[in-house]
Amino acid sequence: MTIQADCSIGFKQETTYGTPVVVDRFLEFVSESLDLSRTYVQGEGMRPGHRVARSAKRVLTQEGVEGDIEQEVQTKGFGTLFAAITGGVPSTAETSAGSGVLQSVFTLGKHDFLPAVTIQKGIPRLGSSTIDAYTFPGCQCSSFELKLDSADILKLTTSWAGGKGVLTDTAYAIPSYPVGCELFSFVGASITLGGTITPPTATELASGGTAAANVRELSVSVEQSLDDNGYNVGGKGKRSRPGAMGLAAITGSLTIEYDTKAITDAVVAQTGLSLVLTFEGPSTIGTSGLPPVVQIVIPEIKLEGDLPKSNGGDVITHSTDFTGLDPLIGGVEPFYLVYRSADTAL
Repeated sequence: MTIQADCSIGFKQETTYGTPVVVDRFLEFVSESLDLSRTYVQGEGMRPGHRVARSAKRVLTQEGVEGDIEQEVQTKGFGTLFAAITGGVPSTAETSAGSGVLQSVFTLGKHDFLPAVTIQKGIPRLGSSTIDAYTFPGCQCSSFELKLDSADILKLTTSWAGGKGVLTDTAYAIPSYPVGCELFSFVGASITLGGTITPPTATELASGGTAAANVRELSVSVEQSLDDNGYNVGGKGKRSRPGAMGLAAITGSLTIEYDTKAITDAVVAQTGLSLVLTFEGPSTIGTSGLPPVVQIVIPEIKLEGDLPKSNGGDVITHSTDFTGLDPLIGGVEPFYLVYRSADTAL
């Protein structure tokens, strides 16, 4: 027998867009909303003596998939997912500090198409041992957000768009998960805001910047701006090609305790600031004594927040949105996502 919590989500990158593959990476997810997105057209021809639209005149004209997956970021098993959602070709190497520690640096793709993956979710039937498999080929990550609330776990929400509908006759892939996973949390988080930074390399984390100790909450989002075309004649109402990437939008927010005027000054003057968010895991990996790490590096942001306001006698906080921009410095990317783990491969 199963219980209602025996849900699963697995994925695997496709070789050919829309051709389903057997999923082999599985996510310990918190919530999901993957569902069909369909367009129906009702015939409008009139017939004497009939006032209600007729069933034979209802036509399915377009079929896709959309939805979100929310999960807690773990110290193992996320490299393949990070590659799929960023679209860049990662630089991956063992760190110079010791063996058994793999570091991958992901940047945003600079080509038309993001990787396409097959996603399969398993849904258990109530009062049964049956788990039904719903398989979604041709899915691309349209946007993602990394978010850390005060005294919480680092969470990743990915939004997916697929153009090949759902398969309900594919065999269910039995889930398997990495061993020895821990979580990144508020305890291991640090931030630098402003100052001069050195971008990450295949073996080294980003360094430099001005440490900030007044940030309560933070989030970083990337919108890939996938186009919604590709539903062409001959495609049987499904997408003939992957979604093409447009201009990426890097945004985020910070909630800051108001103990300095520096943030307000940066908002007013539109000063460009560097942003480095580093999350260390609770244990060490490999032979070097290093912790696993997720690091987000945006070499230049501009703040767009409001002015601070009184808070009824409570501690005043300053919430500010920001936009990540291309610094136009040779060899420097506008966005880096670094993953350091004990995984032996991406």
